[in-house]
Amino acid sequence: MNAVTATLQLDDGSTLPYESWGEPGNRPIVLLCPANVDPAPLRALAVRLAADFPVELVSLPGDRRGGDWSAAALDEAGAPALVVGYGQSCRAAFVSTGLRQVRALALVNANLPNPETDVPGVPTLILRGRQAERLTHEDAVLLMNRLPGSRLYELEDCADDPAREAPEALETAIRWFMDHPPDDGPVEFPGGSGK
Repeated sequence: MNAVTATLQLDDGSTLPYESWGEPGNRPIVLLCPANVDPAPLRALAVRLAADFPVELVSLPGDRRGGDWSAAALDEAGAPALVVGYGQSCRAAFVSTGLRQVRALALVNANLPNPETDVPGVPTLILRGRQAERLTHEDAVLLMNRLPGSRLYELEDCADDPAREAPEALETAIRWFMDHPPDDGPVEFPGGSGK
């Protein structure tokens, strides 16, 4: 499946390129790639997810204008979306939850910008590699217990780069979350297997 490359028009008149896959639909996924991450593994994830969901991959420029391009990406998605914040893009992913087009949030090996006070207000999937050093198990559990309707999914044999180290497990977790949005309290998957 080939990507369509286009640009997002930001409020200040600047543009930001993005890629999209799949047919427009009612359950889009917006993947946010921070400037310090190779987008190739997230691009491969987008292609696999696009078999069932419309997917946008936005490679962030490294500035702090998350709200500007988040709004543009969500407008382009055309429906309430799952926003996936990968690593350092988590801040921008959280900013996007203030916009009505966000259906749910997934944080991949990252905490919220201010984990003691930030509450996304949408169902949240907390994903981490079991061997991750950036986000400890204890911090992930604390975050999960603070957020109603959250899920903690830990990927086996994976450290700080799930898209590269455990791409199939990462895809499975995102698909599961899209198909089973939480409507209750926080849940940690038994044994951390994600199943």
